[in-house]
Amino acid sequence: MNKLITIILSIVLFGCNKQASKQKNKLIKSVNKTIEYTIQVNNGIQDTLLITTKKFGKNDQIIYQKRETSFDNQNMKIDYIYNSDNQLKKEIVKMSTDSLPLEVNYSYKNSLLFQSSSILDKNNEKFEQIETQYYRKDKTKKMSSMSQIYVNKISKDTITNSLVNAYYNKDEINDSIVIINLKRQGLKTKTIYQYNGSEMILAKEFNNNSLVSSTKFEYKMDEFDNWIEKRIIENEVLRTIAIREIYYK
Repeated sequence: MNKLITIILSIVLFGCNKQASKQKNKLIKSVNKTIEYTIQVNNGIQDTLLITTKKFGKNDQIIYQKRETSFDNQNMKIDYIYNSDNQLKKEIVKMSTDSLPLEVNYSYKNSLLFQSSSILDKNNEKFEQIETQYYRKDKTKKMSSMSQIYVNKISKDTITNSLVNAYYNKDEINDSIVIINLKRQGLKTKTIYQYNGSEMILAKEFNNNSLVSSTKFEYKMDEFDNWIEKRIIENEVLRTIAIREIYYK
């Protein structure tokens, strides 16, 4: 379950100079779909680990996503449902390993996203994840805070596993994330992001203020200035290559 939640909320945020010209799908120019191949590089050997297909509607909003992992032959499908104001209302997540779908519900205040929540309720246990958004006076996003709560229905124990705080600059670009492990007092991880134009180029991860990793991102762009190849270099070693096919309208 934790793996599923991590996949859903692992989002690379775009922004900076080209934010105004980006579509709601985070791409310049409207598209029908994208197919992304995530390739692991190990001692020069390349192995495709993940294939992600995304489909977009007439408003340039994502309407469907499928993620297929080759190492365990599993997949995850997500359907996106919008309200009458074209705001994301619900995600329905179906895993090939689970019979019950997971729903992620979104709520708004004064037209701004306020909270998203997902609940997995089984016979003996309940898992809940809640993310709350915070804004400045000018309505730009300041931060988001996400908590994960696990409830053992038999023992009646409630455990808050972690707290994830994401911070945004005045251009609403995510510039850092702090993860606090509430089960291990004093354990805190912070990641700081740097951008060049609209793309992330560097991520530095710290554990209790000690640098543990530095990850660089290099891109190859197409004629519309959307990336079609991304190389992820961790601690000066090429670890991952992402290849993206973009089908424009």
